Amino acid sequence: MAKKTGSANNRSAAAKKAAATRKKNAAAKAKAEAEAATAAKKAATAKKAAATRKKNAAAKKKAEIAAKAAATRAKKKAEAAAAAKVAAAKKAATAKKAAATRAKKKAEAAAAAKVAAAKKAATAKKAAATRAKKKAEAATAAAAKAATAEAAAVLDAKRRPGLVLAVDQLDSKVSNQLRKRATTSTEASHITAKGNASKVISKGVKSGRGAKSTADKRKKAFHKRWLEGANAQTVEEFSWVREFTS
Repeated sequence: MAKKTGSANNRSAAAKKAAATRKKNAAAKAKAEAEAATAAKKAATAKKAAATRKKNAAAKKKAEIAAKAAATRAKKKAEAAAAAKVAAAKKAATAKKAAATRAKKKAEAAAAAKVAAAKKAATAKKAAATRAKKKAEAATAAAAKAATAEAAAVLDAKRRPGLVLAVDQLDSKVSNQLRKRATTSTEASHITAKGNASKVISKGVKSGRGAKSTADKRKKAFHKRWLEGANAQTVEEFSWVREFTS
């Protein structure tokens, strides 16, 4: 009976021990499962965090790219605005310069036209003065020609056979012939003079100077001086004296 009791106790102890072992194994398994679950959860969390970081990094990179693109666009827009401003300023300066050039050319053209008009007026005035002068000279020449013709007609009327007028004696050939035929001697009556020193010289006075066209003017001037007491100095003036006294 005692042997049967001992066996029962052994079985009970063994069962108790087996139950404890199963409990321990179950606890270990639960612990292992819990640890595995925790590890899996940690792994999932880490994977999710990694995905989140990757996503955040991608979003950040995308944002940076967008910001850079926006900055580039803003920079290009600012550069375009600055370029447009510079172009507008340059265009305004060019237009201003062109307007100034046009105004300058217009002023130069007006000045040139004014100078040309003044030059044309001066040329016309000079031409008119030249025409008037030529007309006056022609009238003077015609008057002188008429006076010369009249004087010639008067001299022709005075000429007589054997008479030599004073105006004809302006010719040295005529005056020389007259001197050679002179009967009076140049020898002084109150002194004894040498015969060769008292010859009648061929040219006793100097020839007159001046053109025949101005002879009448010289004659009038000499007549005035002669009336005031002046003496004849040239052959021409001596011939006029003969006319004045004849």
